[in-house]
Amino acid sequence: MSVLRFWPLVLLAPIALSLWLQRQPDDAPPIKAVCATLATGCTVQVNGREIRFGMSGNLKPLAPFQIWLQAAGINQAEARFVMEGMDMGFNLYTLHPDEKGVLRAKVTLPICVTGRRDWAMILDFDKIRLSVPFVTDL
Repeated sequence: MSVLRFWPLVLLAPIALSLWLQRQPDDAPPIKAVCATLATGCTVQVNGREIRFGMSGNLKPLAPFQIWLQAAGINQAEARFVMEGMDMGFNLYTLHPDEKGVLRAKVTLPICVTGRRDWAMILDFDKIRLSVPFVTDL
């Protein structure tokens, strides 16, 4: 009954605890951000911070377009696209800063076999989760 046989637990426990504390809970309710036109961009206030985001290009399934996000102190974010009540598969994108500090990613929406066009972009950054509903072109 030596303590040596528990060494993997002693090593892995602090790492697991650290990862658990840093995780963004999947069940955290997102902050709904309504944006009249993502092409010109939108600004919302979250926890006293101004956050700007938008999209450029044709918002169509299977056609690449760009998403962008800008807020002070943010140097990485993730985006995914969902439809309520529909599994749209794995589509997670990491936004990276350009030379001006604006986070950007080139994305492509999957096609919905039912013909639906009602999406939500989920943006995760700095323990903030925004949900931005939008509708694609045909």
